[in-house]
Amino acid sequence: MKKIASGTIALLFFLVPPPARTAGLQGAAAPKPSPAIGSAAPVQVPARETSQADNLAFEEAARFVSGLPCESEALRRLQETKEWKGYAEAIGKAWNDLEARRLKPMRLWAAVELGDSRAATRTLFYPFGGPDFLTAFLFYPAAETFILGGLEPVGKLPDFRTTSAAQVAAYLRTLNGALWDYFNKSYFITRNMSATLSADKIDGVLPILCLFLKRTGNDIVSVKRCEFLDNGELLEMDFYARKRRRAQPYGVRIDFLTENGIQPRTLYYFSADLSDGPFSAKSKFHRFAASLPFETAFIKSASYLMHYSFFSSIRNLLLDKSSWILEDDTGIPYRYFPPEAWEARLYGEYTKPIELFHGVEQQDLKKAYAEPGKARILPFHLGYHWSTNKDSLLYFHKKAAAAAAEIR
Repeated sequence: MKKIASGTIALLFFLVPPPARTAGLQGAAAPKPSPAIGSAAPVQVPARETSQADNLAFEEAARFVSGLPCESEALRRLQETKEWKGYAEAIGKAWNDLEARRLKPMRLWAAVELGDSRAATRTLFYPFGGPDFLTAFLFYPAAETFILGGLEPVGKLPDFRTTSAAQVAAYLRTLNGALWDYFNKSYFITRNMSATLSADKIDGVLPILCLFLKRTGNDIVSVKRCEFLDNGELLEMDFYARKRRRAQPYGVRIDFLTENGIQPRTLYYFSADLSDGPFSAKSKFHRFAASLPFETAFIKSASYLMHYSFFSSIRNLLLDKSSWILEDDTGIPYRYFPPEAWEARLYGEYTKPIELFHGVEQQDLKKAYAEPGKARILPFHLGYHWSTNKDSLLYFHKKAAAAAAEIR
């Protein structure tokens, strides 16, 4: 088991020789994983490290749930079934439609509008993102570390090699259905996720994280399970060390290589409750989050939680530590970004929240959007207003004087 100090604010990465892509991984030496956030000096020798065979099997299973060809004989046989072929065709079609309708406009927009934060962001924190690695990666494709959080459990990928064809078919149907909300609305619905990600169905966010990683051209290098000491130190261990779901907070670390990458990057997902009780200043996850060296925070489809007093702890942490914040109107209220401390850019169109959310309309933000020439065009849909496409994005940059005052 490896213990990672939480107080260090530097990220260290090691260059490794370019590994073979998927077709050559069987015979290639494992790329050296990137160190965790903070000090990477191991203080204990784990009883069992996740083996290269485990990691290769994980990569193969990730390809399988992504509708992509596999190499292992057992999975290739399953990919000859009409159920998998139908699933792969449906996922491929949905992905191609998503690329044309949303992903390509997002990619082009972000390259122009987010240039300053993109250049500076090594670590992106997406605290209410759930398994939405896709949006984070599209907006910040050069980030070295992605930190996502949600209430949903980590879960696991099935061992499809020992699963019956009927069970595999049922699993793929359920996974396809779980992605419908995201593909069509750009977000996951919490109540639907709670039912679909139960242990007897999809079993957590891991299959969705893997699908997004694979469909964006990445190879999975290694997978670790993450837990915390009371002082906020991060413990990383063999992913298969725990057979049962852990109590929050806990998580997973996935090291991956981009399509032309020679240096692994890291995706963390943490299952955690960010309301003020569980996320108090003395809680293990708050202590960990307060040590994170993130430059940019991203908030989308966050149920307006940080509009309420009982989510003040995470709100204050993001405001204190972020140099940039990119969010829709469900994130931190506009009133927390005074013009003397933050530069603001508004995109899209502000409209009142959907009927599900009451008492969170922002009159000051509505007034700002109404100023002639204040809001810029947003050429894609993202967020709760999927039926009207009246979407908004807010982009804040902390001014130098405000940042200097925080350091002092």
